[in-house]
Amino acid sequence: MLVAFSGGPDSTALLLALHELLEDSGHDRLRAAHVNHGLHRNSGDWARHCEAQARSLGLSLVCREVEVRADGRGVEAAARRARYEALAELMEPGECLLTAHHQDDQWETLLLRMLRGTGIAGLAGIREKRRLGRGWLLRPLLDLPRGDLRAWLRRKGASYIDDPSNRDTGFDRSFLRNDVLPLLRGRWPGAGVTAGRLARLAGETRELLQALAEEDGRGIALADHIDCEGLLGLSPSRRANLLRVRLAALGIRAPSEARLNAALDMLLNAAADRRPVARWTGVRLTRRRGRIYICPEDPAESG
Repeated sequence: MLVAFSGGPDSTALLLALHELLEDSGHDRLRAAHVNHGLHRNSGDWARHCEAQARSLGLSLVCREVEVRADGRGVEAAARRARYEALAELMEPGECLLTAHHQDDQWETLLLRMLRGTGIAGLAGIREKRRLGRGWLLRPLLDLPRGDLRAWLRRKGASYIDDPSNRDTGFDRSFLRNDVLPLLRGRWPGAGVTAGRLARLAGETRELLQALAEEDGRGIALADHIDCEGLLGLSPSRRANLLRVRLAALGIRAPSEARLNAALDMLLNAAADRRPVARWTGVRLTRRRGRIYICPEDPAESG
């Protein structure tokens, strides 16, 4: 097991808990990884804190520095992408990467995605497990609230890093964490549990939609194209679902509902002698000879 160890309270609780659980079976199954984003003036001190913490537990720790390049989705998203890329590279074959995402993180994620107009896949929130790199990504703390983890650390007398950016309400997630969630919890104490249940139900629905897309695509959707006649035989919502699933299989984020439906309408209903093209970041869709071809492309070229 490889623990993503930032040195903050959540990952500290995860690392200490695993260290205790593995006391009898040996700690050679456990190691930690720290990713230094270089976004804070104290990031070097945080890396040294993590090294000292791991050393005190008799665990190996590997540190990796990354360069965060912000894009249209902001610094937070860019840092997250750089972090997971680095962690995936550090994983050994068959190894499980464990992160300390908890119930409040799930709640924050659902609220953010709802505010941005997410679909069912977005409402599934943070996944409990998924494939990553050469192994698996696991999040064993998703059912535990932040307050319980902090209380456990206080009883342990454990030290951890207090990242001031977590209190900077200029960031959307920090605003929800510091200003919105306390208000919601004061009115609806069980809302965190409810959010987790919503994510699980949405995850089940996502799996059903995946299965439906596989059924709808049988015989009409091949590796790089979808047959137009077969697509027209589906309802508009099932067409859009099939295309979203095909894009996801290629690692491409689907555009907004309006843009996706407009693209399908244009590709399917253009005159027979036309060769319509729809494109957005990372993909180009072209209709030729009664087929819609899905062509991943360099985001820098697609505009």
